Amino acid sequence: MIKRILDPEEFKKVIEDIDSLFEFENENQGHYFLNHNKETIINSFGNKHILAWDMYVWANHNGENYDAVIMFFNEKSAKFNERIFAEYLWLSKNPKMGHKLFKEATDFARQQRFKYITMCRVMKHPHSHGVMKFYEKMGFVKDVETFIAKL
Repeated sequence: MIKRILDPEEFKKVIEDIDSLFEFENENQGHYFLNHNKETIINSFGNKHILAWDMYVWANHNGENYDAVIMFFNEKSAKFNERIFAEYLWLSKNPKMGHKLFKEATDFARQQRFKYITMCRVMKHPHSHGVMKFYEKMGFVKDVETFIAKL
């Protein structure tokens, strides 16, 4: 069952469940040099006001745990003078829920009158090319590339 997450305790449970499901990917197939950190994610966004106005979260509960999540940040861009519906995290172990989460989030963004949405893909992940094809099919165009190095 997909639902929007507004309660900080439920948000904590979502992040803990997802973190345990994606331990291998986080260590081996995620971002170069960096791993998601559940504690800082929970501490940064686990607030009822932030979850209501700045970090939008939907998750799927399969009856036992949360097995899929999508998170978007309400980016108030000074650079472009626009509000941007900016993807923060999208992970799913349930193949039936990934696209449904995306649809739920984008329907919400349209209702909230966002004009723009940004999505990311992790280059190190073996399905990165498929993610790119999905975005292109959905009408996205590549806008920027980010490079990272250790100092």
